[in-house]
Amino acid sequence: MYLIDELRVPGGAAAEARASLASLVSVGVLSFRAPETIRNTLACHRESGLIDRVGEFFVWFNELSDTDRAIAHEAGVDFAGSAENGGIYGGFRAIAERATKPYVLILENDIVPLPGADVPGCIESCIADMMAHDIKIFSLRSLRQPGEGLNYRKYLAFFGAVEPFVSGIAPHRSPLPRRIRMLLEYGNPDKFRSASMFLERQPEEVQPKAVRKLPSNNYVTDSRYRNWSNQSVLVERRFFLDVVCARVKSHPDPRLVNGFQDIERALNSWWWRRRRERLGSAGGGVFTHRRLDR
Repeated sequence: MYLIDELRVPGGAAAEARASLASLVSVGVLSFRAPETIRNTLACHRESGLIDRVGEFFVWFNELSDTDRAIAHEAGVDFAGSAENGGIYGGFRAIAERATKPYVLILENDIVPLPGADVPGCIESCIADMMAHDIKIFSLRSLRQPGEGLNYRKYLAFFGAVEPFVSGIAPHRSPLPRRIRMLLEYGNPDKFRSASMFLERQPEEVQPKAVRKLPSNNYVTDSRYRNWSNQSVLVERRFFLDVVCARVKSHPDPRLVNGFQDIERALNSWWWRRRRERLGSAGGGVFTHRRLDR
């Protein structure tokens, strides 16, 4: 079965997104003990126009400190925080609970816009597709310059590459012994198919079962083919709280990150794949991953 047989674009969705960005979108940045990183990140967000174009912009500090307060005041942004560290899941949930707009862009403190990127335009395009195609989750991470932490190994081990744009990766077919080892270790390879968007020039042709290109040049896949990612995620606020956060709360994962629940691990499950939840990815993604202090 293919992902989507037909996609319709209601004529008013794009116009509504353009006209109402300030009334539709909250942005929350999660930060924890990274003063150099968050100071640089806020300066980049200010320069990109993000802070001034959306309905609200604020930083949520896990373990809010006097240094955090000073950085937020210096940057001229709203902020809030908790006395104790709540981890990524706790911080993301707190951002969504504090946000007041129907859509919320949740960013970690080491996610920055690419120089010169049209960040407001990208958000408008994604919101329009979310409204038109009933997409609750959209990634705004750059497909061509994703930054630190992206691993192609599993996709390449299963599928190889047809026409890759990534430097150092040539077209090739994965050897049968390697595919067998991957099947034995990871099972069904479907959950890795959407990684073609970060590798292939035309992922919709290489993986037509899993990836479709929208008229906006954004992509859509679903949760059979892509795990949840914390990176540069734009979500419908109520869906995130009522479905995603509720699932993590009711089915916590034993594999903690620094002692805390993490959404990526908790949703890496058959529950997620059975939902067939539509997941968007910005064809012209505007954010990359770059951390300054560790």
